[in-house]
Amino acid sequence: MSQRDGYLDILWSQFRKNRAASWALRLLAPLFLLAIFAPVTASNVPFYYNDGETTAWPWFRALLNPEETVDFWFNTALVAFFPWIFMAAVLNAVWRRRDVGRWVRTGRIAALYVGLIALVSAVLLIPGLRPDNRYRARTFPEEEFRKGKNVTAIYPPIPFGPTEQDIESSVKPPMYRKPRFVVNSRNEEVFHWRKSNDGFPHILGTDDVGRDVLVRMIYGLRISLTVGFVAVGLYIAIGIVLGAIAGYFGGAVDIVISRVIEVIILFPSFFLILTLVGLLGQSIYIIMVVIGLTGWPTVARLIRGEVLKQRAIDYVQAARAMGASHSRIIFRHILPNAVSPALVAAPFGIAGAIITEAGLSLLGFGVRLPAPSWGLILRTGSENYHYWWLVVFPSLAIFFTVTVFNLVGSGLRDAMDPRLRV
Repeated sequence: MSQRDGYLDILWSQFRKNRAASWALRLLAPLFLLAIFAPVTASNVPFYYNDGETTAWPWFRALLNPEETVDFWFNTALVAFFPWIFMAAVLNAVWRRRDVGRWVRTGRIAALYVGLIALVSAVLLIPGLRPDNRYRARTFPEEEFRKGKNVTAIYPPIPFGPTEQDIESSVKPPMYRKPRFVVNSRNEEVFHWRKSNDGFPHILGTDDVGRDVLVRMIYGLRISLTVGFVAVGLYIAIGIVLGAIAGYFGGAVDIVISRVIEVIILFPSFFLILTLVGLLGQSIYIIMVVIGLTGWPTVARLIRGEVLKQRAIDYVQAARAMGASHSRIIFRHILPNAVSPALVAAPFGIAGAIITEAGLSLLGFGVRLPAPSWGLILRTGSENYHYWWLVVFPSLAIFFTVTVFNLVGSGLRDAMDPRLRV
C-alpha cells in the first residue's frame, strides 16, 4: 500500500464516522443513476413498435439524437454504462491481483468511465456515424391509439416525454388520470382519449400546458447536475492553478494574482448572469461560464495559503536540489498536499450552483423553455399557489439535492481537519 493510499484510508475512516455525510454520499449514486437512466425511466418514444406493416426501434434513434445538448452527454453516459461496468469488473480483478491500492483502482475506474463517455461522444459526433432520427416527426402514442389492436408497442415505465404537452390535462393535481369519457355540452358521453398513454396517471400532476411534472423533474435533474459540476469544475481548475502559482512564486506574481482576485471577487455572479442574459439571451451555458469565471477567487485564496505553507517544508527544497522543474514541484509535489481545501469547497459549490440555476429559472432568466428545469416548474407554480404541487415537489427536490451535497462537503471538511481526528 502506498503512502497516498494510507492517507486516503485515514480520510475515509474519518468520513464514515459522520453518519449523516456517509448516508448523503450513498444517496449520490441513485441521483446520478436516475439522471443517466432518465430515458429508460420516462419517455413517450417506444423501445419497440410494430404496426403490422413495419417494425421499428425508435427509442434507440431518439436516444442518440436528443433535443438538448445536456441530454446528449447523459445519453452517451447511458450508452457507455454497461460496457464500463463489465470492463471495470475485469480490470478491478486484474489490478487487485497485482496489489494495486483500492484508491488507485477507484480513480482508474472513474477515469475509465469518463474516457468511455468521451470516446462514445467523439464517435457519435463524426458526420455519418450517428444514425439519424427518422422518427422525429412521429407521435407514436397517437399512432398506436389510431391503429388500435394492430399495433404492438413497448414503452418505458412512465410513457410521457419531458416536453410532451396535453392542453386538456393542464394544471391537474397528483395522480390525475385522464377520463376515458366526458360529458359534452349536450349532456352526451363522448370518448376523450386521443393517445395510448392517456390512461396512465400523472403521478405528480401536470403543469400549465399539460406536461407531466414527474418526468420534467427527472430530466431537470440532468440540468441541475450539469450546471453544478461543470461550473464548479471550471472554477476549481482555475482557482487551483492560479492559487498554486501565486503561492509558489510569491513576489510580483503573487501581488498581481491577488489584485485580480480582489477585483473578480467584487462581481456578484447572480447579477452578472442577469446582465448577460439580458444582452445575449437565455442559455444554460451563460450560467455555467459565469459561475465558473466568478467563483474561482475563493478557491485560489485557499490554495495560495496552503501552497505558502507547503513550499517552506524541506521536501520542496529537496526537489529543487534534485533539479526538478517548477511545474513538476507545483503539480507533482505541492498540490497533492495542498488541494484539500478545493476538494472540501467543491460539494458546497455544486449545491450553490444548483440553487443559482433554480433561482434564475424561477425569475425567467435561466434555462429556456421547453427544456425541463426545477426552477421553471417553480416559476409556473409561483404564478398561482393553488397549484401547490408545482411548488412543493420541485422545492423538495432542490432541498434534498442541495442538502446531500452540503452534507458530503461537511463530512469532507471534518475528515480533513486533523483536530477532529480521534
